[in-house]
Amino acid sequence: MMPNKNEFVPYAMVSPGSEAVYSGQKRETVTDDTDEHGHVIRRWSLWTWTGVELEWGREIQHINAMQQSLGPLDDETRRIRAHIASWGHCDSGVPVTVDELLTAIGRGKLDEEPFHNGCFWSAGTKGTQPRQVESLCAIEEILRDYLAGKDVQDEVARFPYARGFIERAYQWLGPVDELSEVQRLLLQRVLLPFEFLTGRNPDQEAVHQTCFGEDGPGAQLDAQIAATAGLPRIHANYTREFKESLAGIGDPAKRELYKTCGALAHGLHGLSDCHHSTFRWIEGWIYATGTGKRDIPTRKRGAERERLGRLLFGYVLGLDQWLKGTPMQFLLLDLGYVDLGFDPKNEILRVYALLGEERTPVKEWLVACLWHLMYSSLMRWDIHKELIERARQAGIGVRTWIDGALAG
Repeated sequence: MMPNKNEFVPYAMVSPGSEAVYSGQKRETVTDDTDEHGHVIRRWSLWTWTGVELEWGREIQHINAMQQSLGPLDDETRRIRAHIASWGHCDSGVPVTVDELLTAIGRGKLDEEPFHNGCFWSAGTKGTQPRQVESLCAIEEILRDYLAGKDVQDEVARFPYARGFIERAYQWLGPVDELSEVQRLLLQRVLLPFEFLTGRNPDQEAVHQTCFGEDGPGAQLDAQIAATAGLPRIHANYTREFKESLAGIGDPAKRELYKTCGALAHGLHGLSDCHHSTFRWIEGWIYATGTGKRDIPTRKRGAERERLGRLLFGYVLGLDQWLKGTPMQFLLLDLGYVDLGFDPKNEILRVYALLGEERTPVKEWLVACLWHLMYSSLMRWDIHKELIERARQAGIGVRTWIDGALAG
């Protein structure tokens, strides 16, 4: 019998830290990516953000050993573990997606239709952002109406809930008949991904080629902008080529313009409209197109980084102390005598309440998996180093459980 697509392979066929499902296809010959009957298998690592298996450190090896000691796992537990692995801290659904995982671990079952929670083979299809497509459609129509010469008040009357965005965009861009050729080309580049973002074309791969392919319309617009503005070849702003080209631009205005071009060539990490910066980045592109500057002075810098850092810290602290066996009440009492610059109580309450009273080896292993993923996200790129250092100076650590386990 042909296994169903995305059906888990027998547990004996996977090793700790990995997972595998059937693809729904079959081959005539048995290969490394099939079972003994030729049914094709898709395998992946459950340790996202951590590199290949050979790079797994002592922490992951310890948690994998916890899994090994559990014996065969049922499909529901495997489903929870796989959904933990798909979670991403950059997803716009944080903290909703964290609470869903805590709830699933607490009750031993993931919702039949979980939230999409990240980029790593997420089983979730349910969105955490109601009316997102509607909002992106509105942004596209507002920009196209602006280019068509529509009055700002007409746009406000049409989209009253977007008054602030409309008034800012019209102010930044100025009169449409005064736009330069480069500005018009930039707005075309801004609008290019909306074919996918608005749902008109769900073929993400095809639209990605349109926007970011070497010979697609996006690359052609980039070439036009570079030629018109006297810029070097435009590259996405995270690449070595971009950094080298930027270093060779002496004119401050051209440097700012090149940064904007690099941001547009990068997009939303491609077409990742699930990223928490989606709407802020789009608004930033509009501001840069109109003003020639990258940073909006009236918008608070780092607000999202601060929000995510504090959320991650609170959850990781709660998970660490839950694993250590500390009752929540004493943890909160102790926190009343330190100044972290914020209060992590909300996240700690969610951790303990959603995990519940019962402690089992399976639950402890799943919590350890979630702790490691969230801890890795908190420590990634040193973007929250000030927060971590302040906590350290206050005597608050977020890895006391694992340090104790490894020391023992």
